[in-house]
Amino acid sequence: MCTCLHWTPPPLQIPKPTNNILRNRSAIKANVVGIEDEDGDRNIRWNLRGKTALVTGGTRGIGHATVEELAGFGARVHTCSRNEPELHKCLSDWENKGFQVTGSVCDVSSPLLREKLMDNVSSAFDGNLNILINNAGFNIRKPMVEFTREEFSKLMATNFESVFHISQLAYPLLKMYGDGSVVFVSSVSGLVSLNAMSVQSATKGAINQLTRNLACEWAKDNIRCNAVAPWYVRTSMVEQVLENKEYLKEVFSRTPLRRLGDPKEVSATVAFLCLPASSFITGQIICIDGGMTVNGFHPTFD
Repeated sequence: MCTCLHWTPPPLQIPKPTNNILRNRSAIKANVVGIEDEDGDRNIRWNLRGKTALVTGGTRGIGHATVEELAGFGARVHTCSRNEPELHKCLSDWENKGFQVTGSVCDVSSPLLREKLMDNVSSAFDGNLNILINNAGFNIRKPMVEFTREEFSKLMATNFESVFHISQLAYPLLKMYGDGSVVFVSSVSGLVSLNAMSVQSATKGAINQLTRNLACEWAKDNIRCNAVAPWYVRTSMVEQVLENKEYLKEVFSRTPLRRLGDPKEVSATVAFLCLPASSFITGQIICIDGGMTVNGFHPTFD
């Protein structure tokens, strides 16, 4: 006779989460939230949505590239040019690209036109300006002793006096928002000697020092001031000079990267200096020169 034993399993006991388990879950959740917050913070650091900008001389070269760079990051941009047909063509092109850009006809060497420009900017942006790019300028290449008084005055008025005055006029608008960025487009000529460019070099050297002074003077208003100093960049301003193949060869020999710059390589740096990502950078002169200003003697042959 067989006796069958029936075994009844005890009730399943589900352990309650320990404090360690609860802490680990909280940590995982916190990490996920942290990743989301970090991504959100990154998006804030790398965009200019809701910002307003003035770029002087924005229809050609570095200025044109800068308008597109800032607008591409989401900024609303106002620019100016002496050439009205050229300005209207650019505005039409930018509208087709979906950029928010307006413009004014202005010769920045004229004090009255500078004041009118800033009135237009204030009206376009409801009295608010976050970014000022002082880009407009030109050059006359000749030995120092050959400069006329008129040529000297024109270079100084366009390259430096306009920068000084526009910065003065923009200050109340930049201060009002409490988070401003000013970028001056200088040149390596403000740092090293270049042939037949004594007056232009003087204007760029003055811009470099103005950058440093305003960085300190306006820091209390949370307005950052920096400058970019390009070497030869492919723009209409230097086309004629670079048509000389022997001269171009000399330029390459002094440039470790052995090439010319592109306007977009300058505008990318300008835009970075306007982004929240660069919020602890002020008073700096950044050379965009393929290594030219740090070059010693490096033969082109091995």
